[in-house]
Amino acid sequence: MEQVYKIQKAFIIPFLTAVVLLFVLTVLSLFGGESWEKILLASLFIITAMIAIEALEREVAVSENGFRIRKFFRTKKFTWAEVTHLGVVIIRNKAYFLFTTTRGFYILSNLLENHTKLIQFLTEKLGDEKVEVEVKNYLEHPVRRTSLIVLTWVVVLIIAAIIVTGLLKL
Repeated sequence: MEQVYKIQKAFIIPFLTAVVLLFVLTVLSLFGGESWEKILLASLFIITAMIAIEALEREVAVSENGFRIRKFFRTKKFTWAEVTHLGVVIIRNKAYFLFTTTRGFYILSNLLENHTKLIQFLTEKLGDEKVEVEVKNYLEHPVRRTSLIVLTWVVVLIIAAIIVTGLLKL
């Protein structure tokens, strides 16, 4: 049975809201904004829309035979024998898990939904010789990445305030 892990909905929802609000702001700028404003907002919308698509597409799936990482329309599949190392780097509330395989290295973050369950499964599958001690220590004291989620909601409020201010001027 395959288990799929995606980016947390707690991040996806405000990020998609920000993308939609940027689109609204871009459309509003077409009705009376300066040309630099139109270009800037259109560029910001396109960039954030691409990031949103990538975040929606990103997933890690694990099974008894191996795992696959899907991101931005690319899929990489690995068997457990191909994984040579699993490490972790923790920077405040951000945790990055480094997979070294026979075909390169890949990074996952603690922004994945149920990431501790995923890392626990990977640790059990890989065994002690391929997993750093820091990974096991992390599983005993995992960190949650809430600052990025809060910051995204703040961005949503700022964009909404700019839209309301713009509509009041009309």
